[in-house]
Amino acid sequence: MCVHFCRLRNAHPNPDLKINGTLIPVVEQTKLLGVIFDNKLTFFPHTRYLKEKCVKALYLLRVVAHTSWGPDQHTLLHLYRSLVRSKLYYGSVMYGSARESYLRILDPIQNHALRLCLGAFRTSPVSSMCVQSNEPPLYIRRKMLSIQYYLRLGSSPSNPA
Repeated sequence: MCVHFCRLRNAHPNPDLKINGTLIPVVEQTKLLGVIFDNKLTFFPHTRYLKEKCVKALYLLRVVAHTSWGPDQHTLLHLYRSLVRSKLYYGSVMYGSARESYLRILDPIQNHALRLCLGAFRTSPVSSMCVQSNEPPLYIRRKMLSIQYYLRLGSSPSNPA
């Protein structure tokens, strides 16, 4: 299967690619190493998929984060970092170029997880929860990871990227 990446709307038809006389089907989106690439490179399907995956992990965090018998803040934040945050940041160097409105779909996940970990009220400001948990907002962390990746690429001149 192949994906024809093009941001233009109906500019040209999908190519007819053949291998040994067999036509290769053209699909709208494909998953490669856990990241969903769509033919317009909007990454909207990936952000929806990522939100669904993280919501399932939040259910587990919600069960564990009980006020009377649950673990302390430090343990809950460790669980958040391993269950939710790792999913949010995997591949963020690629899908970080998506529209801000698509990326903002993921912000409530981090906010909800921090509320659970800190035992904060629903009306607690997000910025104060980020400071208290020592977690940067998602857009800052994505930018930091992209800069780190760029610097790592620039440090080795033999890298083809």
